[in-house]
Amino acid sequence: MKSKALIKKTRQLKINRSALPFDAIKSVLILWDSSQPKQEIEELKTFGHELRKSGKDIVFLSYYPLKKLGPDMQPNEIYRLCCKGDFNLFAVPKSKDLRLLLETPFDLLINGCLNNNDFLKTISVYSKAKFRIGPYLENDDTNFYEFLIKPNGADPCENYLIEIGRSLRKIQ
Repeated sequence: MKSKALIKKTRQLKINRSALPFDAIKSVLILWDSSQPKQEIEELKTFGHELRKSGKDIVFLSYYPLKKLGPDMQPNEIYRLCCKGDFNLFAVPKSKDLRLLLETPFDLLINGCLNNNDFLKTISVYSKAKFRIGPYLENDDTNFYEFLIKPNGADPCENYLIEIGRSLRKIQ
């Protein structure tokens, strides 16, 4: 879905979103693109498992840039998978599993993909998450997330996650 259509859809959905204090967050959805470097994916998984240790329910959603997932690619309770086949011709979520996941009212959604990925932006827009954090890559991103962080430094993913952690702890 193109940015203009996503911006329009964001306004149409009118989902009531608000930040919760860190201790009040119970459920978190973390997104990434499977084509990201392995080091970034491992950092995202480690971050998610640290959140799990602090008592939060974590769901990871990995997007695969394939038409259809292979039979060896099976989701479970923690790790969910999606691909281009889960979206219709207009890049709107169409598969039952993806729509059910997007209907779940997570307390927090974190887009861990530090590259421009329209499918992950679409997931962020359609998600019923109460608060969404994403990378600041372009001006249109301000329409898809309540909080943006510009990835920078020698290890952009690690710095991005550190900033997310710092910022979440500041919310009262």
